[in-house]
Amino acid sequence: MKHKNAQSQITRVPSLKGFTLIELLVVIAVIGILASLIVGVSGVATTKARLSQTSALLNNVSTAIESYHADIGSFPPDALLRNGVVNTVTNQLFYELTGTVYTERRTYTSLSGSDEIGRPQINRFFGRDGFQNVARNQAEVKGYLDLKASEVGEISENPNIRVLKAPIPWPLKQIEGNYQDVLGRNRSMESLRPYQGRNQRFRGMNTWQYRSSGLNRFNQQSFDLWADLVIGNKIYRVNNWSTQPKVFEALTQP
Repeated sequence: MKHKNAQSQITRVPSLKGFTLIELLVVIAVIGILASLIVGVSGVATTKARLSQTSALLNNVSTAIESYHADIGSFPPDALLRNGVVNTVTNQLFYELTGTVYTERRTYTSLSGSDEIGRPQINRFFGRDGFQNVARNQAEVKGYLDLKASEVGEISENPNIRVLKAPIPWPLKQIEGNYQDVLGRNRSMESLRPYQGRNQRFRGMNTWQYRSSGLNRFNQQSFDLWADLVIGNKIYRVNNWSTQPKVFEALTQP
């Protein structure tokens, strides 16, 4: 009797059946949806992180410029082309905000003393005759901005001309597509690339762009400061005249 009762209590395991084709397709579809959601969330997080990082540095540079203005009485001069148009990309913010020393050789050196620039080079790259923030020795140099090595770039090798660099470089590959400007004209996305020269070494350079003169400034009483970031198929302009970045997006092809 005991043996019989034990046998009767054994639970029979039902045989397993394989997934049907429809069930497999449903599982694959669900996995695809979940994967796309994860990628989408990850992309949004990356965009926010890069914009936040750039905005923080924008605030640091802006604060340094304001301190410079309060101390010297004017904003750092912007760079000028030969026709008098402001060259926003190649500007002397690095030298004005970190300070320079005027030497007996009638040249300027940066605070580190590693760069030596004459007036012909200053005129060539910045359209100016010299720097405003200049001292006779390093002890008298006024510095307004502490920089990491990653925040300084070069736009020339001989001489070494330094600029303030945004944290996100431009991609080396061609930026495809056109965007529409405020006048409704089509402009190439590639035209927004800061460095348009032939030297491939500087192609990815993303400088802080700056202007403190001219009637086309957004901030007529002070200065404009911005950097363009390529994220995905969009270009975000992080700037000091708007709380939100301006977004350039390629037009859809007909």
